[in-house]
Amino acid sequence: MHDLSGKVILITGASSGIGLATAELLAAKGAKVIMNYHSNMKGAMEAVQRIREKDGDAIAIQADVMKKEKVNAMVEQATAAFGTIDVLVNNAGGGLRQSTFMDMSEELWEETFKLNVNSVLLCSQAVLKYMMPKKSGKIINISSAAARIGGAGESIHYASAKGAINTMTIGMSRELIKYGVIVNGVAPGIVETPFHNKFAPSDNRLERMASSVPINRAATPVEIAEVIAFLSSDASNYILGEIIHVSGGR
Repeated sequence: MHDLSGKVILITGASSGIGLATAELLAAKGAKVIMNYHSNMKGAMEAVQRIREKDGDAIAIQADVMKKEKVNAMVEQATAAFGTIDVLVNNAGGGLRQSTFMDMSEELWEETFKLNVNSVLLCSQAVLKYMMPKKSGKIINISSAAARIGGAGESIHYASAKGAINTMTIGMSRELIKYGVIVNGVAPGIVETPFHNKFAPSDNRLERMASSVPINRAATPVEIAEVIAFLSSDASNYILGEIIHVSGGR
């Protein structure tokens, strides 16, 4: 399902978690994948090797997606390798660390928005320079169910940043469709990834959070990746400006 043969897809934050699962799944569906990573070179390179061993096509590019010059260089390298970019998956993001609202520092607030929101702006602008002239392309912004519920325990900064991504997704979709660019978002709920342990390490936290999900478990990264694959494919060409929640009913 959702044949992606020939499509060139750039995924930010692709060395672990949802980004990694997405890269491997999209490559298996025929896409040529560019895996962006910041510091986890080992994870990215091992994934590229696995993809190539299965006759897929992938490269890894290091870039700090919070810095415009690094983003532009990444996109130039990607287009030099594959000629174009058909789909951008803005997956890079995170919560950095927990904080109560009253203890929230301006630095933590601003860094959270730089990582989650500014990266979407910079990466989208860089890729749109290639999408707009050819009148086609797709951008998929990875949000979070946290945006709808305001965060789960000392994570208002993260939830607020993801809320901004939701607003950006809707606004981008309306402005960019005249250039043939389709923009949508995916909002995962609780997912079995290293994110939860890094952002809020505590005993059995993932299990406790998963108990609040009507489907009674956390999602796997592949289950999120399947929705991204659908939005990357031609099967979703009449979906615009939507935030698809993949949260098990949470």
